[in-house]
Amino acid sequence: MINIRKYIKERESQDKNSFEKKLWFHRGKKLAMAVGFLVAVVAILSAYQYYSRHLVYTGYDVLSVSELTEIMNGEYKAYGDYILRYSMDGISCMDKNGGLVWGQAYEIKNPIVDVCGNYVALASQKGNEVYIFNKAGYQGEVRTQYPISAIKVAGQGVVAVMQEDAGNNYIKLYDTKGEELVTTKTSLEKEGYPFAYALSQDGKKMAVSSLDIVGNSLKNVVEFYNFSAVGKDYVEKLVGTYQEEFENSLVPKIEFINNNTVCAFADNQIVLFRMKEIPEIISIIPIEEKIHAVFFSESYIGLITESKKEGALFQLRVFTADGKVVDSISEKTLSERYTNAFFTNDSLVLYNEYSCEIINMDGVEKFNYTFERNIVLLKYIADSRYTLITPSSISEIRLK
Repeated sequence: MINIRKYIKERESQDKNSFEKKLWFHRGKKLAMAVGFLVAVVAILSAYQYYSRHLVYTGYDVLSVSELTEIMNGEYKAYGDYILRYSMDGISCMDKNGGLVWGQAYEIKNPIVDVCGNYVALASQKGNEVYIFNKAGYQGEVRTQYPISAIKVAGQGVVAVMQEDAGNNYIKLYDTKGEELVTTKTSLEKEGYPFAYALSQDGKKMAVSSLDIVGNSLKNVVEFYNFSAVGKDYVEKLVGTYQEEFENSLVPKIEFINNNTVCAFADNQIVLFRMKEIPEIISIIPIEEKIHAVFFSESYIGLITESKKEGALFQLRVFTADGKVVDSISEKTLSERYTNAFFTNDSLVLYNEYSCEIINMDGVEKFNYTFERNIVLLKYIADSRYTLITPSSISEIRLK
């Protein structure tokens, strides 16, 4: 006689095992499909990245073009998503199609401009006026006591103005309302002459390169100031001085390439400092060849030097922000003298009056072209799109 209870239990056990097997098979199938999908996506993305890195452009399409009124001695400068145009009569901020965002009239013989983040400072060189703007337009004005020789603006609108008066030099910091915040003073007889200076993006730190005559020779000293609470514990907020490192160098350019990294561009070396609060040297890079141009982003530093290679006039040297050489691009030779250079997300763009060369960070020459029109400004937009400005037009172009 059949044991009904035993039969039912065995059948339930068999059904349970069968169900679990089907469930695990179903889950495994879904997992395998998901893994396969991810592998396919990674493969597609890798293939696209490889294709993009090695894609070479031979020309361009014009997506839009607008006429510009030519102005006497007009200058152009990239400004975030916008473009600045300034001259002796005024400054204007334009969008990529040449549309006016804002404008300001003035009468200045020798206008000088500096840009940081959202802020723009424009001054009268050898004059006494500084105008401060952001993307909304005019924000304030500074009237200086002494003639202006240089200006630097920070990302929140603080302006550092270098001024000269009868053997004395001043670097004074002002807010957007023209209120004086900080003053540093040097005399030619005691401390030397400020050769170059830089202001951090937050306006709280400053680096100054000065020349001093000792005996019959010039000595270069680089000094660092901290205007935050840290600097209050130091005399005149001077938190670091370096002279031995520049014993045989002149430093005509010094920059905060990002808020905490300072690069001293000397005639025979690059010295990188980390300055979160107090400066410290992170890298010294000797440069044997004559330097023709320097440029930088928050992540990279670039030089154009004379080339020692036969048949080449110039050579690229590219380094990371901590001083490591980027080998893939640093051996690249150039046959043109480029007067402008800037980094995009993954490439270096070089151009002069008529020629343009784009090289990615893998060392691949993506674009090499001679334009028929005079290039006043070339500005990166995104992907392969650029703004091209000539004396009479502004165009959006796409490389092809």
